[in-house]
Amino acid sequence: MTKTFLTIIAVLAIASCARVQTLNLVKHEYSDRPKHIIWFQIAGFSEEHLPLLRFNVPEESYHTSFEKIDCLGKMWSFNLYDLRPDSSKSFLSQLNGSKNIKGRCDDFQSRPIWDYLKDFGYNSSILETGANEEQTLLKSLQCKPQETLDVSKIRYYGMSGDSLTPSVKKYFHYQNSIAGTMEVMVPGIYYDKSCQKNICYSSLSNNFKTLWAQFTKTNNQTFFLVRDFNFIKALRSKDIVTAKESLQEIDRILTWVNSQKSDEILILITGSESLHLEFPKEGKEWAEFEHSGKNILFRNSSLMSPVLAKGPMSENFCGLFDESEMVKRVLYRPERKKFTWDLLNPFSNL
Repeated sequence: MTKTFLTIIAVLAIASCARVQTLNLVKHEYSDRPKHIIWFQIAGFSEEHLPLLRFNVPEESYHTSFEKIDCLGKMWSFNLYDLRPDSSKSFLSQLNGSKNIKGRCDDFQSRPIWDYLKDFGYNSSILETGANEEQTLLKSLQCKPQETLDVSKIRYYGMSGDSLTPSVKKYFHYQNSIAGTMEVMVPGIYYDKSCQKNICYSSLSNNFKTLWAQFTKTNNQTFFLVRDFNFIKALRSKDIVTAKESLQEIDRILTWVNSQKSDEILILITGSESLHLEFPKEGKEWAEFEHSGKNILFRNSSLMSPVLAKGPMSENFCGLFDESEMVKRVLYRPERKKFTWDLLNPFSNL
């Protein structure tokens, strides 16, 4: 009895002296699997673009939601065939863990991340905006066989025209009733009603809030992928106002998500075909840049792309690695340390 009592006292003493685990100076529980995963793929994005948001607010202490991440990593963006693959190829490599991306039907025969997550009890949805016919994941449906988009298991929401699927069309709208939103929670392909005349009248943030809120109410574990090609289109056309608005939409979503139970949510933000901008110095040149895109210089797309992570398991995304490793890092969970009383029992050798 005395030995047991002394052992318990020793355990409590050691536990009381244990350090609080942190990541990026914030308390963090390591190796906890998230209940919900939200992954933003933003074509053209680099962490160097955050000045578009940060210096847009005349408040010295202002910080964007992008800056409240736990971990920043960098990914090599090349594959077996291209030194600088376009964003659709890079994104596919991130999603299926393969460097063997040719821009052909073979690319869609690898198992995607949401298929692996299904084995762990996750249900998945995809929200895509700004994608053309070569960039959209719907392109995989033209290939037989293909493993990428099984619409009997996954929900695809497109903020685009409905010409890519010639069969019967189904639509969603963020202002639908709860019953109407519930109807689009069934696996399948759905198009935004407001995007059928070559322009979208719904915002990405409004669509996300409506769809994700209902999705997480009806599923205990979820994976939600947001693919945005509007940002890179705006950058290439030097439309800085639209580019800024595209990032602001993501920032609004991040702010809203962080107001939820964020300790159960892993947020990932990855770029591809990242375009480095040489910003003007300041003053008049900066003002002209913000209003008209003047005084902006482009370089080649980067050989590396960023990954930003916040929440449970975000420690998996620190460091430098190939973009094809994203699948492994989403799924990876180290074994917990095994506890034995012998490690603490001062009488074990008696």
